[in-house]
Amino acid sequence: MAAAHFEPAAQPHRREPEIRRRSKMSGFVILLVVFAFMSAAGLVFWRHRPVSITVDGEMRTVFKRSTIGNLYDDKHPSVTPGNLVSVAGNVIGEGQGNPFTCVVNGTEYMYEEAVNLRLWGDETVDFANGDDVMEEYTTEVTEMAPKLEFHVQEGTPEKGYMVQQGTIQYVSQWGSPGVHEVRHGAQSGETGDGEVIEPAQNCVVSVQNIHPANDEKLVALTFDDGPSYYTRDYLSILAENEVPATFCIIGDQVGDGQQVIAETSSAGHLIASHTWDHQQLTTLDAEQVKQEIGDTSNALEGVTGAPATFIRPPYGDLDNEVWLKSGGLMSASMYWTHDSLDWERPGVDAIVKNATDFMFPGSVILMHDGGGDRSQDVEALPRIISAWKEAGYRFVTVRDLLASDPTVVMPEKPADFVWPTQIAEEPAASEES
Repeated sequence: MAAAHFEPAAQPHRREPEIRRRSKMSGFVILLVVFAFMSAAGLVFWRHRPVSITVDGEMRTVFKRSTIGNLYDDKHPSVTPGNLVSVAGNVIGEGQGNPFTCVVNGTEYMYEEAVNLRLWGDETVDFANGDDVMEEYTTEVTEMAPKLEFHVQEGTPEKGYMVQQGTIQYVSQWGSPGVHEVRHGAQSGETGDGEVIEPAQNCVVSVQNIHPANDEKLVALTFDDGPSYYTRDYLSILAENEVPATFCIIGDQVGDGQQVIAETSSAGHLIASHTWDHQQLTTLDAEQVKQEIGDTSNALEGVTGAPATFIRPPYGDLDNEVWLKSGGLMSASMYWTHDSLDWERPGVDAIVKNATDFMFPGSVILMHDGGGDRSQDVEALPRIISAWKEAGYRFVTVRDLLASDPTVVMPEKPADFVWPTQIAEEPAASEES
């Protein structure tokens, strides 16, 4: 037999060094992962480590970078949440507003900005009651009416024996509307004011005494309650002495007195209103006030060609509410500084004395052209004129007297003016009118 032939068995490859290399690499990776994890954990711990703060006067430990909201949830401070309020400001959900406000290091924060404010350590936090939250609402843009302001010139005494403050009250700025949002509450159904888009221009009534420039010696002579049987006597005396005056006419007397009113106006005298039938304006409602002033103005315009927007209020009785009720029908309300008291018929000498005592620039003399027997006035008038002229005074109408005072600015009434329906909450005071 032939001898059997055996091939040597194949020897396996030697891989032990490669396995060891891989094992070492895996261990290195694991070490890197562990190191990275520990580093990240350390970083997280460092970034969010416990820190000390003072909360409502007490020391407290919190995690760094936690928020005021987290602190509130953890501490539950004894504060009262705000309310849910309507667009008109009425409470519609008690305690349904924001839960808190707070002061952090002396700075006050509302809830919305405080809740996510982070803590870093060493802060002083004091919680306070929550603020109110307004209900959801829709808006519309609408016109905003002006309000009525009263500017009282510094040094103008309050009324004294007079009912109306100041010798003159006049419109120094006419009103125009603005634009604002109106809010309609989704829950309450109420309506409230929103953001002002364009502010309204308020109407301003200035209140003051009259001070002619450079203390020029000017005086105004005024006659109430006409026209009457005595008007032409007055006109004759005034013409003889070259004195202009101001006649305050009763509206319901215009019909019978058209001719003499026309003569008075043509002679250069100022025609003003004393209302329709001499009612006390402060006792009337808005419609009645406008009738008293408007009807008289229209009647006089029919005679003279110009509306009578200067008025002398009956009994001198006029207040802020009358101005509001007037609807913009008067531009000025004039009073007086010298009351002749002729309505008492005290005698000619007394009338002259009352009308001439204590002369000063910007004086306004009150006499009457109607309301009874005016014969004492007719006799007293030349003496009154003579006394003021001898003292160096010049007679002017009330309108011209106002023009002599540089602080009096009376703009023309614009055709598109808007009269207020409300008085401003706090009437303004100023040194200038």
